[in-house]
Amino acid sequence: MIRARGGSNAAEPVATLIADLAPDGTWSTDTPLWRAYAGPGWRLLAAVQWGADPTDPRLQAAAEMILETAPGEGGFARAEGGQAVPWLTARVLHGLAELGWCHHQRFQEGLAWLEEGDAGHPDGGWRCWRRRDSSGECDVTPIALLAALTACGDRKRKRLRDRATGSIMRLISSSDSLSGDDGHPCLGRTDEAEVLWSLAKSETSLQPAMVPLLRHLQNRQIDGGRWRRRAPVPRSLGVVSGAEPGEPSRWVTLKCAVALMTFAVDAQLPRMFPQKPD
Repeated sequence: MIRARGGSNAAEPVATLIADLAPDGTWSTDTPLWRAYAGPGWRLLAAVQWGADPTDPRLQAAAEMILETAPGEGGFARAEGGQAVPWLTARVLHGLAELGWCHHQRFQEGLAWLEEGDAGHPDGGWRCWRRRDSSGECDVTPIALLAALTACGDRKRKRLRDRATGSIMRLISSSDSLSGDDGHPCLGRTDEAEVLWSLAKSETSLQPAMVPLLRHLQNRQIDGGRWRRRAPVPRSLGVVSGAEPGEPSRWVTLKCAVALMTFAVDAQLPRMFPQKPD
């Protein structure tokens, strides 16, 4: 595993994503930090999700640069002078957590803003504040936040963890709240595979609302024990992903396998085989 990650930054798509990244953490591009999804911030987060080696000094310098200079007060904003956005904040925190920056003051401020700031939704989760919908309970925020807390091994923020888990449970109880279009990386969107992967990694106990989602996930398994990518990679990332929609994806398969290996027995689902069960 360590050897594989050590060479990942020279392999695609990570190599293309960080090609403009200098040793001091700056980028040789004038594209705004969070322009979707060509901005350097998104390229860094996508590289992390694609398994970039976190010990690379360039990635560490870029992470520190984001923590020290990225716009936003408390949380992270998409542009200088803009309002902090919950889903963006959660995605940034997850990426930074995977790079080992959990104890930085700005990181902790981001967690505190999500826990105590004005980012709340009346149902207990977080407002979307993205694209066309600003009234619904956001799906990206609690899933990315739970993944960030898990990556940090943070057991102290129980209230924040419980709030994220509660929001996820409400979302999966509503059939219209989550997309079934599994993809990777998950940036401004999420899907069923990431939802269940995040819950599995956080060692959340199986809840009844999760069982239909797990069954739906297992029904999408194809021959060879794999899962297809169903959502395309954002074109603005400018990379060749290695798996187009409809083709098997190792990253989607990994998330699905982790979720089902964690929950399938308790959910009384058929045992997983290399070949799809009849």
